[in-house]
Amino acid sequence: MITMILQVIVGVFFMFTGVRIISGKMAHEFKRFGLPPIFNFMTGFIEIVSSIGMLVGIWYTVTAVIAGLLLAATMLAAAFVLLVIAKDPIAKAIPSIVLCLLSVGISMNLLV
Repeated sequence: MITMILQVIVGVFFMFTGVRIISGKMAHEFKRFGLPPIFNFMTGFIEIVSSIGMLVGIWYTVTAVIAGLLLAATMLAAAFVLLVIAKDPIAKAIPSIVLCLLSVGISMNLLV
């Protein structure tokens, strides 16, 4: 039951952030990182598709597992970009790290 609640929370959260990214509202961040505009679209698209997968995963477990791992990889990449490329303080990467761990946790819990 807790996993299902976390799936909904993570799914809704990534739906909002994915829409925000793909709409261009975070384009300045991607530009600050030195990434081309296509990364804006790709990141938003991955987050939206994975959020749908996380929600559909309530009924089809394998979908949530794949979506969770994809979201975890995306958040791991985000933390890497923040810490290594942008050289931001670790405090800025904590949300990405927490979301990465949460996504992995959901996926692993569904596999058990």
